[in-house]
Amino acid sequence: MAIKLELEVNEVNLVLRSLGKHPFDEIAALIGKIKTQGEAQLAEQNAAEPASAEAPTESEGGEPA
Repeated sequence: MAIKLELEVNEVNLVLRSLGKHPFDEIAALIGKIKTQGEAQLAEQNAAEPASAEAPTESEGGEPA
């Protein structure tokens, strides 16, 4: 049975730091699983966001080139 949690990035980092205080052989697989799922979700989220580095268009107040 799986449990899905929603945590802020800083909360996940806190969990990972706390796990890091335990013996590596006990938590290595769990840390790997958290990192794999978190990285995939962040990549999806970043891909869904519009690029903010684009130059403004004329309708947004930018000057024509």
